Parts: sequence; structure tokens; C-alpha cells
Amino acid sequence: MASTVSSGLVRSASKVIKSRPPTEGSSVVSPRRLHRVERAYLRQLLSPAFALLAIAIIEGFSWTPWQIVAPTTLLLTAVVASTFVGGLVDGLISAGITVWYYSYLLSSPGTIFPYTHETLRRVLVYACSAPAVALMVGVIKQRAARIAADAARRERDSSDAVYASLTWSREAEKTGREAERRYRAFFDANVAGIVHAFRDGRVLQCNETLRRMIGFDTVEDIKARDIRDLFQERADFDRIVERLDRGTLSVEEELGFRRRDGDPRRVRLTARRLEEGARLVVEVSVVDITPQWMAQTQAATLETKLAAQEADNAVLGREVDALAHAVAHDLRAPLRRMDDLSEALIVDYGLRLDGEGRARLNRLATTSRNMEKLVRQFIELSRLTGGELKREAVNLSAVAQEVAESLRALRPGDDVTCKITPGLSANGDPSLLRLALTHMIGTAWCATAGRPGSYIEFGTARVGDRQTFVITDGGGGLDRPYAGALPGAVQRLDNGYGPGHGPGPGPDGEPGPNGGLGPGATAVTLVMVQRIIQRHGGRVWVEATPEGGAVFFTLGHQSGKSSTSPSIPLAL
Repeated sequence: MASTVSSGLVRSASKVIKSRPPTEGSSVVSPRRLHRVERAYLRQLLSPAFALLAIAIIEGFSWTPWQIVAPTTLLLTAVVASTFVGGLVDGLISAGITVWYYSYLLSSPGTIFPYTHETLRRVLVYACSAPAVALMVGVIKQRAARIAADAARRERDSSDAVYASLTWSREAEKTGREAERRYRAFFDANVAGIVHAFRDGRVLQCNETLRRMIGFDTVEDIKARDIRDLFQERADFDRIVERLDRGTLSVEEELGFRRRDGDPRRVRLTARRLEEGARLVVEVSVVDITPQWMAQTQAATLETKLAAQEADNAVLGREVDALAHAVAHDLRAPLRRMDDLSEALIVDYGLRLDGEGRARLNRLATTSRNMEKLVRQFIELSRLTGGELKREAVNLSAVAQEVAESLRALRPGDDVTCKITPGLSANGDPSLLRLALTHMIGTAWCATAGRPGSYIEFGTARVGDRQTFVITDGGGGLDRPYAGALPGAVQRLDNGYGPGHGPGPGPDGEPGPNGGLGPGATAVTLVMVQRIIQRHGGRVWVEATPEGGAVFFTLGHQSGKSSTSPSIPLAL
């Protein structure tokens, strides 16, 4: 059959060769070719004639009462006709002729420059339009000729369809074998384990991924088993087949698989129906998710423990708060009675006592009021252990400036210079950060007030490998050899200020020279500062010398190395 087709193609090719016209070198010219050449010459001669004919028509009408209103239309029509009949070159020649004539038509003889502004604009527009029209028509004609040539070529190539129809079956068979080979390679290289099984459990085929996943030596070992043996629960396969029989397109589940050695695995399974002739085949695709499943199980366990711990902490926080309120309630009544009794003694028996007795009664009243303030601070400290932080951007410089102004208004007699670095900000709870700065700046104010050259500075400093906030003052510092006698902050509060010089009461509970200035005067307030900073994920400490002291604090989780300078935790 192939030899017959080949001989037929050879005979057709010889006929085509015999029917070809003589080449240029031959002396014989066929009448058909000669007629075609004559027609080409005639078209080239007649093409510019369209432009001349249009000019003649315009000139002829100029001698009559009728005038051609739009001569450019007639001239452009002549250019289109010349291009269509003769080609692009003839169209450009006609365009040149019409441009020359149109410029002559609009000229004004007898002047230095024969054109006005308007006529010159028209000439230029037409000089651009006429070649453009010729070029457009020429391109369209060439494209039409190319389309006709392509159609002729396709017609000549139609003979290849005979050969294609004869070889199609052989190419299709070869393509089928190649497609099967590629499918098998893709099937074995798939990241998911795939197994095809009949509904009775017999395994039809599986890929290498599944074999490695469940630990068999060869695919044939898997084919020799029932697919139910691969599931931890044999009923899972029957349940999946039942769902597919009810019309479900695909089934997706997470369930247990079993390796050959009995090791359980957690897999994500996808099953769907396949038709294998008249029999139903189930395709099962599995992905091993055992590590993820174990991690999720551990995470769920930790979340449960964390939730239980949070519940316990909430209960403990409520109990602490209730205890603080109960203690405060029980302490306030005796303190008020002591205060009322001392005032009554002063009013009723003040004139009968000498100066020492009245001074002791005043110290008693002051001590009761200080105890009342400590109770309020204790309640405030208990409230800091609960509640949710409302984080937002806080301008610490502005807050520190407001605190300093309020302290200056409260103590106008103190000559303290405050230097606050502008632009310091942090992310945190505005009310808690204001409370912490109030206590820290208040403590520094009490430490330095009344000393020569008193000052307070709020800025930043490099500690280790990160920036920290720092509040420095020129007050009494801490003598380092005695740092171990009391916790650091309380050590400075008692020894650094000295009795009667700090923010708290003086000897025997009497106010010191600074008058017991507001917050930051007791160890409770220092614990409040530490609690606020810790709730923001930071830490706070004191670095002190005999000449002065500084409070450092950070907001956010700490990273890198800690400071190498001597530091004292701001805690009890």
C-alpha cells in the first residue's frame, strides 16, 4: 500500500513538472504568459491616468457654471483607483501628481508667497493624506494577495492528507504507548500514595509512593493482599464504598492506616469512583500527615493545659483582689478611728499638753493618714494583676512632661530642673504607663528636691545591644557595700534618702522636709512600677552611686545581652 502511494505521488510530481512554463532562459514564450505580461504593462500605464482624468474633470468643470465643491475627494478617489489597479508604486505616483495639482489649484499667482495660512495648511494636510491613502490601499492589496497565496499553498498541501491518513494509526499507537509510559512515570512519582481496588477489596494496582509509605518490599506484595488490611479499621473501606454508591463524587477523610510492621499512621484520604469496563474500581489517594497530626495533638493538649492554667490564674486573681479589698476594708475602720481619736485629743486636750505631747499627737495623725494611703496603694496594686492591656501608641515624652508639670505645681518651692527628651514613644496601655512614670518621676523628684543643682532627666540609653528608657536624678544614691542589707529599691528608699529626706515620713512617722510627696514614696509603689513594666513584657532596675541614681526600664520582650554595669532589681 505504501509503495502504491509513493508511486502515485511521483507520477503527480512529474505531471506538475511537465506542466510548468518555460524558464527565462528558454526562447519559447507561451501566449498565456505573454498576455499576462501585456496586461501588467497596460495596468502600469493606465494607473497614473486616473489622476490625470480626475484633474481633467476638475479643470473641465472650472469652465462651466458648475463647480466641484470638494476636489480633494475626487483626487483621493483617483489615488485609490491607481493603487488598486497598478499597485503601491503607481498609487504613490498618482498621489504625487494630485499633490502637485492641488497645490497649484490653491496658489495665488502674482504674490511673493502664493499661499495664505489656510491654503498652506490644506496643501500640507493633503500632501500627507494622499501618500497615506496610497500606502493603506497598497498594504490592503498586498495582504489580500498574501491571503490568496496562502490559500493556494494550502490547496497544494492537501495532498499530504493522504499520507497523514495512512500513517495516523501507526502514530496514534506510538503516541498511546508514550502516553501510557508517561502516565506510569507520573503515577509512580506522585507525592500521594495511590491504590486502585475493586469493591470486593482486591487490589488492581498501586504506585511506589504507597509501597514506601506502608513499608512493603514490592508492589506485588500489596496486590496479593486485601485493601482492607491497609486500614486500621477494616470497616472504613466498606463505609467509603457505600458513600460512593450513594452518588458522592469523592470522599475526603482523615483516618488511620497500618504499615506492614503494624506501626499506625495518620493519613488524609481521598476516594473516588473509576469505571474499569463493567466493574467498579475505587481510587484511593492517601497523604501521610502523621507528623502534623502528632503536632496538632500536642498543641491541643498544651492549649487545654494553658486554658486550665488561665482559669486557675483568673480564680486566683479574683481571690487576691477579694482578699485585698477585705484587708483594706478591715484596716480602714481602725485607721479612721485612730485619726478621729487623735484629732479629738488635739481639739479637746491640746491646750493641756506641752509641745512634745502635741507633736506626738500630730505624728500619730500623720501616721494614720499614711497608713490610709498605703491601703489605697495596696488595693491599686491588686488591680494591676488582672484586666486586659489596651495597647496603643503612647507618647512617653508628653506623659513625662505632664507628670513633671503636675509635680512642679504641687511643690512650687522645689527648684528641680527637668530635661525630657522629645519624641520618645512606646506601645502599651496609656493609663498604666502614665501611672508607672508618675511613680518613677515622683520618686526621683523626692530624691533630688532640696539639693544643690537638683535635676531629673528622662531619655534613652544603650544597655547591652538594645535601647532602654532611663530616668536619672541628682539625689542621694546607694552605698554599694550595703546593697545586700535590703532589696535594692527599698535600700535606696530608706538609706539613700535618709530619714526625713525622702518622700515618705520622717522619724516616728512625721513628714520629712519634702513633705511626703505623692506617689513613688513607698515600697508598694515600687512593686506597682515593676508589675506594670512586667505586664508590658519588659523589665526595670536601678543603678545607683553615692552621687546619684538612675532607673532603667524596657517595654517589650528583651533580647540580647544584659547590662554589665551593677544593677539592682526594682522589686521587693
